[in-house]
Amino acid sequence: MARKPAGPVRYVDLLLRKSQVVRGTAARDILSLKAQEVKGRAWAKTNRYEIRRIFRENLSAYKLTVKRPDFDAAVHALLEGESDCLWAYDSSRYSRKGAGDVLKILDNPGKRLVFDINGLDTDRVEDRRRIIEDAERDREYSRVLSQKVRDTKAEQRDEGKWLAGAPYGLKVTKKRKLKHGKFWPVIERIHNEAAEGLSNRKIALGLTADGFRSTRGGAFRANTVGTILRNPVYLGWQITRVNHVAQVYLNAKGKPVRVFAKGVEGIPQETWDKHRRIAAGWERRKNLPTVEEQGKPVKRSPASGLMWCEGGGRDPKKGHTATIHGQSFRCGRVNLGLDCPAPVTGMRTSVERVLAEEWRKKLSTANPLDPALLAVAEGWVELSQPEESKKEADARGQLKLAEEAVARIDRLEAAGAYPGRDGEATYVKQRRAAVEDVENARKDWESIAQPMADISVLTDPVRAAKLWESSDDHYRGQLLRLAIERVYLLKAPYSGGRFTVDRLDIVWKKPRGWKPPKEEGEQLGTSGS
Repeated sequence: MARKPAGPVRYVDLLLRKSQVVRGTAARDILSLKAQEVKGRAWAKTNRYEIRRIFRENLSAYKLTVKRPDFDAAVHALLEGESDCLWAYDSSRYSRKGAGDVLKILDNPGKRLVFDINGLDTDRVEDRRRIIEDAERDREYSRVLSQKVRDTKAEQRDEGKWLAGAPYGLKVTKKRKLKHGKFWPVIERIHNEAAEGLSNRKIALGLTADGFRSTRGGAFRANTVGTILRNPVYLGWQITRVNHVAQVYLNAKGKPVRVFAKGVEGIPQETWDKHRRIAAGWERRKNLPTVEEQGKPVKRSPASGLMWCEGGGRDPKKGHTATIHGQSFRCGRVNLGLDCPAPVTGMRTSVERVLAEEWRKKLSTANPLDPALLAVAEGWVELSQPEESKKEADARGQLKLAEEAVARIDRLEAAGAYPGRDGEATYVKQRRAAVEDVENARKDWESIAQPMADISVLTDPVRAAKLWESSDDHYRGQLLRLAIERVYLLKAPYSGGRFTVDRLDIVWKKPRGWKPPKEEGEQLGTSGS
């Protein structure tokens, strides 16, 4: 929480809002927001306030489904004492959900709310009734307007008019009907290949390989293909969405409404019915495994989920995972038919062998104070004693919440939330109770907390080898994850060379809350491969 400096400085927050979203224009650059800001700055200067923060919104203030983080933050700052006043250009720019959104401020003495164009100010007692009435009036106006819009759209929908942006492969005519667009052949290809039994993934890979791109310009994905295949608009029918899923719209007479322009044909019904039967499992896809093949267990690699492609960079948010393709680990984007600047591949058995060797070597030779070994000890409790570990984690969480409560009281006190002698007494009382909660939570945690785990079974090469050999692939993967955060698969220096540890760059784990030593030479043990 921001702390107000001592002195006569008073802070005001400006709440600017425009309800209509202007596509392609940043919210802060919309003209009406700029005009509101000019008025707000002028008011702050005239009334000798310093602007602390400007909140800008470009969304509805009426719809219950719309989240308003800026609005919530502005009101919270006022109620918590971070600001002295909240300014809005108009009561309708503030909220259209009724009196509830203004009463939370009106019922807190000393909290100032100003509506500039309405000439309303909570500092004036006579404005209180007007503010409440205007809030309810704005709510009623939005309700009536919303109902009129719904009625108009329902009428247009019954007339077969398309009211949104054109679906992929289609165009909207001047009469708001749909006709074939530039990528209609792609739509036909998707439906025809699905009717032939190809999976969504194979259809997406084929389209990407042939250079086609989806609506947003990216590569086709299996879920994109599935969405197209399930959308009845490609049959020519008006649609409505139920839980974000496209369904055929039925008018008041219970009949579907045609949305395609006159003379425009959609996907043939027999093609649609066939790929829907395949999707439902009523017909068999092409090239599916036999019953005998389906009965064979699928061997999972212990390294699955740990491997990353070096060609995608080291940023976990933007990098490329390496997934299994046939008998090898390969860049996951390449497996999906996408691009990678420098894709890498490595034989699965070789990767697993070298990774297991490095894991055993790390655990058996690392210094006891190596961060990776500390992380192993921490994780071994969770793996070998899951119930005790969960209780300890819950107790640690309660301790953190109690500590945060003390910090919050201190922030409120610093912001001036406890004025006068009575306020000081209240602060001391609340803080003493919060500190007592911290001590109780700490005692509970200490009574549950496990001592450092005994990981000798992992650090002893012989015992570790026996544990590894007796475990299945799933448990082996958990053992690897005790010490390993991720593994980057590197490009081979030349073709045909033996797979060695130089092809792997292992990022070893560190314990929770671990920080590197401040002085050089203090860190014992390595954190790299």
